[in-house]
Amino acid sequence: MSLPTSRLSSAPATTRRATLRMVLGGAVTAAALVGTWAQAASPTGYPTKPIRLVVPYSAGGSTDILGRLLAQKMGENMNATVVVENKPGANGTLGCDQVAKAPADGYTIVLGDVGCMAMAPGLYTKLPYDPLKDFTAVSLVARSPLVLTVGAQSPFKSMAELTAAARANPGKLNYPSSGTGGPNHLGAELYAMQAKVKISHIPYKGSAPSVVSLVAGETDFGFLTAVTIDSQLKAGKLRALAVAHNERLASLPDVPTMDEQGLKGFQADAWFLAAVPAGTPQPIVDRLYAEIAKALPDPVVKAKLDAMGVLPSALKPAASADFLKVEVAKWRAVIKNANITLD
Repeated sequence: MSLPTSRLSSAPATTRRATLRMVLGGAVTAAALVGTWAQAASPTGYPTKPIRLVVPYSAGGSTDILGRLLAQKMGENMNATVVVENKPGANGTLGCDQVAKAPADGYTIVLGDVGCMAMAPGLYTKLPYDPLKDFTAVSLVARSPLVLTVGAQSPFKSMAELTAAARANPGKLNYPSSGTGGPNHLGAELYAMQAKVKISHIPYKGSAPSVVSLVAGETDFGFLTAVTIDSQLKAGKLRALAVAHNERLASLPDVPTMDEQGLKGFQADAWFLAAVPAGTPQPIVDRLYAEIAKALPDPVVKAKLDAMGVLPSALKPAASADFLKVEVAKWRAVIKNANITLD
């Protein structure tokens, strides 16, 4: 705001004083606004207290293992305390809901997975949170591709043989899962939808019984993570037919992808995504992303992820948000096509 000098100097004294007060007052107000914005936009001093990394599943699982690896390395690099809190329940939705309603200050993070972040919106009509509205994505941290697996006694030596048998015998071939609505279940249904076959689902209570069912020949095939089947593969009790991803796994270099075997573009990952409550300041989101991206290449972290058949991703925040939108839509379509609900 300005006033020509000649006009100001010729005005009455009272007018000059009032005008100066208005100009100076405006300048102070503008400076205060700039200062407030700078303080809000800057992560200076962050973090000043422990950060909670909520894992919405029990201790010992893939999400928990990855969460603890991240928490330790991020804490070391940030010279801060990053505490892992396991909040299991309702297929991961309990922990996700808790974080969705937490303060948007960067001190509460969720390490969600494909189940509670992308599959749950299609499975529950009354989900208490919206993954696309109630969270800000920090990073797609990693992917754990599902592996199309059969028992050692199975006659199927390739995905093509399995698909041909499924088409010839609609509904006869069955597959196990660790529970209705999980990645093992919906990964198989995605295969059924894209391969245009009809198959039967047998839910178990956990991944271990699913593996046992394949080993015993009680089920015909399954979509399981590499870490779940590792010991049985090495023992020769299971056989991996295909990796449900667009690239092969370092832990299974001789196993082709489903895309390579003719099911173009097929991907079914048990992925892991770090997110914070919506409204968290962008500089803090960016800082957290930078720390995740810095932690993943660490030799110790990478070696453990390779052993688990987990592919580090470190996708940037905006790209991670776009990825989540695509995944929510994809799994909604699969769930609707298979007529699955958990309500």
